[in-house]
Amino acid sequence: MIQGKIGNLELKVVDIKQTHIKELFYFKLYLGDKLVGYCNYFSGRDYYPDWLEIDYYPWLRDVGLEEEFFKKIYNFLSKRGRLFVTYDKDKETLDMIMKGYSAVDTPLGFSLLKAGFTWFKVWYFPEGGNEGSPKIQANKPLDENIAIKELEELLEDVKSEKIKDWINAKRKSRNFII
Repeated sequence: MIQGKIGNLELKVVDIKQTHIKELFYFKLYLGDKLVGYCNYFSGRDYYPDWLEIDYYPWLRDVGLEEEFFKKIYNFLSKRGRLFVTYDKDKETLDMIMKGYSAVDTPLGFSLLKAGFTWFKVWYFPEGGNEGSPKIQANKPLDENIAIKELEELLEDVKSEKIKDWINAKRKSRNFII
């Protein structure tokens, strides 16, 4: 399960509960003594990759640990793994998405991008509202070639010149940990 240190704080999984699906678990995720989010984790089966959904409390951004936190999640997931992060408690991200910005243009999305994720989708109404709050899906690439292709595709949607410059520098560096 997810574990480790972020900054000087310990990342802790608490109250793990297995569901009727043998690969699916619910738990609370804490950094130090503060709740980061309520989680659902599917460990994968056959050709279905693993995924983690976090009902996210975005206080990590305020203390400068958000990118490092998502990097820890990125490293936890397998190649092609998926991360779903709710943004309803993140006013800045919510406002930007409602104004038509891409996921990556938002503070949350940019943190996910810098953590290593390269494919994004905004779920405004997940499964017609039956699968929780609005969320950003961020996928881990299978390999470096796919990462580069997905970064090139992101450039079509991103509005921020700062983020476009970051994406172009990352593509050119070919410095990927997958």
